[in-house]
Amino acid sequence: MFHCICHINLSLISLGIKSNPLSCIKPKTLTCFSCFSDFRAKTFFISHLYLFIIEVLKSSNGDISKIRGNVSSFTNRGGTVGLLETKDSFVVIDAQFPDFIQPLIDSISQVKGKPIEFLCNTHHHGDHTAGNFAFKDLTQKIVAQKNVPELQKNAAELAKNVDKQVYANILFEDQYLIKSGGERVTAYHFGAGHTFGDAMYHFEKDNVVHMGDLMFINMIPVYRVKDGSNFRSWISVLEKAISTFDKDTLFIFGHAPDKNLTKGNLENLTEMRNFLEASADYIKKSLAEGKTTEQLTENLVIPKFEHRKAMNKDFTKTFVEGIASQL
Repeated sequence: MFHCICHINLSLISLGIKSNPLSCIKPKTLTCFSCFSDFRAKTFFISHLYLFIIEVLKSSNGDISKIRGNVSSFTNRGGTVGLLETKDSFVVIDAQFPDFIQPLIDSISQVKGKPIEFLCNTHHHGDHTAGNFAFKDLTQKIVAQKNVPELQKNAAELAKNVDKQVYANILFEDQYLIKSGGERVTAYHFGAGHTFGDAMYHFEKDNVVHMGDLMFINMIPVYRVKDGSNFRSWISVLEKAISTFDKDTLFIFGHAPDKNLTKGNLENLTEMRNFLEASADYIKKSLAEGKTTEQLTENLVIPKFEHRKAMNKDFTKTFVEGIASQL
């Protein structure tokens, strides 16, 4: 329950809402929810606040940022989307959720008037594939690593939303070349890291790589052993990426606490690699000293990586317990 305007402000900020629907209320006349003496006033207040939050979330248009050349990124709710505009079509990497990818689709169809030739998924998680549903009438070419459809289906069965899934129909094992509008996009699967079906996509002409959730910036990454998370193979995947691409390569990252941090370079990949290694060393050392995974979860700070913050306690718990189970 919200107790005062301050609590409401903090809750709005946590949702990414910066404008305050209560700005018209004078602090001296209403500083606490308990000041509402009339039941109807309370009901009116709660219902309109709820509608305001829902409308802001629904109407969020996201943000399109130029990366380099013909490659852009789109951020809204979910994993970062990559976008390649060719002379006569688009290639889209990842799909977020249907409602939140729609502004990008509208921009492509209404403003640019070019078709979407390929949709590509970096892995199966819902904040990257749920939006496939919004593309079902727009393209028949959906690319993903071969493990993705089964993983996506299993997750959908647990979530009881199988009827809302659209699956990739162009599947590859280790590498796949996409040709569209005179441009080349190469998909790579260097092994499991974040999931069993991780793929990165290299826009060759502009030398930009979409890394999906193999890259989390300034955050404790989502780590689910059942989905394929493994710190050793994740480190190996990042090392292969570092050796495959060059110092001029720009990268699009799956998640960051700030949309401006979803673009970077090889140094970010090295930092992520080192963080995973340091995390495993720290957890191993702490367990040997008698600490429990519960204690580590409560306040996880990896030495020299204090800037990496937990998104929530559940994600920290699966990160700690997952790595601990693989030591």
